[in-house]
Amino acid sequence: MKYKLRIAALLICSLAWSYSNAQVQDENTPGYDFSSPDTTYEDSGYAEEGEAPAEVGDKTDPLLRPYERIVLYIDSTTNLITYNGVVEQEDSGSDSLYLRAKKWAQITFGKEVKVEVDKRNQKLVYIGSIPAYAYMSKYTKREIGRFEFKITFLIKEGRYKYQITNLVHESVKPSAGGKGNRNYFEYYYTSTTRIRENDIILRNADKDIQKMIDGIIIALREPIIVDEDDW
Repeated sequence: MKYKLRIAALLICSLAWSYSNAQVQDENTPGYDFSSPDTTYEDSGYAEEGEAPAEVGDKTDPLLRPYERIVLYIDSTTNLITYNGVVEQEDSGSDSLYLRAKKWAQITFGKEVKVEVDKRNQKLVYIGSIPAYAYMSKYTKREIGRFEFKITFLIKEGRYKYQITNLVHESVKPSAGGKGNRNYFEYYYTSTTRIRENDIILRNADKDIQKMIDGIIIALREPIIVDEDDW
């Protein structure tokens, strides 16, 4: 008899413990802590080019975030998109910089370019162009016409200024003949239609223009003269 009572007591205790444990784990139990952090979500912070970067803990779908256009410098006087900069080269004379800038332009644009040469005031102005590309990936691209612009060099002793403005995209010429469409960068920059498509053109152009500027700085550097006695 005592053995049966002991077995019954153990069963009752086991059932009571199971019920108590279920209450602790059940979300419907009064007092359940809903503030416990959810560790199943991890935000990498990655955003596609042109999209707003995700803030830490931001669970917004990237497709729902507002698209962010490229930001370019607008000259306050001309209201044109402009790339410019001043490069200091203390060891360079103005004549030397002038000749190297002229040589760079002829190599880059060819000799058949519209040009304004002011040797007296150390000023060079070219209407040049470079190929326009759409970059499909890191290793692939396709040509989409040309980027045309006006580039000005202002030269002084020990320094020079470059300015790139009047930027135009001329699309690939139709196979049937004729000229491609011409759109100023300002149109792409302010257009309220085809925003992403226009913005991608500006981003690709910015990449190639920055690369061209790097080439200018390299080409106009004072050549290194090796001392024959230093060996």
